[in-house]
Amino acid sequence: MQIKSNEEAREYREKIFFGMTLRQLLFSALAAAGAFVPFLLLQGRVPMEVISWVCILTAAPFAAFGFIRWHGMYMEEIVRVFYRSRVVLGKTVYFRPANPGKALIIQYLKDKEREEIAAKRKKAEKKAS
Repeated sequence: MQIKSNEEAREYREKIFFGMTLRQLLFSALAAAGAFVPFLLLQGRVPMEVISWVCILTAAPFAAFGFIRWHGMYMEEIVRVFYRSRVVLGKTVYFRPANPGKALIIQYLKDKEREEIAAKRKKAEKKAS
């Protein structure tokens, strides 16, 4: 006898109806309502192909919020992270470890280069005069 179990207990989601979680069920209902309203408003005024695209575009955000998960985050968390990283911070943040020893060596080499350039200038000035 074999007992089926989830691979990861933390990823368990209780299925409510049609194999969907409560979150997915609620956002599916919102997506259906969001698609039905423009259908009623535009029916008979514009071609059916345009109506179908408008219905898809109005239902898509609700469906995204119900079904998309990325790195364990729901869509509202993804939007919040994207907004913070692109708008608030204004630039991509990279991790660069600090190496104080390397910084000292670079500064020493720059100072030495400046001294050599100054010495060459003095030597050139002495030759010229």
